[in-house]
Amino acid sequence: MRVISKEYQAILDKSSAWNYIQNTPKPDFTELDKEVAKFERWIKKEHKKDRQLLREAARK
Repeated sequence: MRVISKEYQAILDKSSAWNYIQNTPKPDFTELDKEVAKFERWIKKEHKKDRQLLREAARK
């Protein structure tokens, strides 16, 4: 793990770009989380269909 030295941290603290990054609030992922859950449900159904098709093909 890398550790920022005190000297380098002092330089970063004066940097407007670094302060902008550090002070920007984290984004709200609520909508993304909903879309991910929807996609997971969909892909599980599709995988189930694929497995069923593969089983049927293996029987023939």
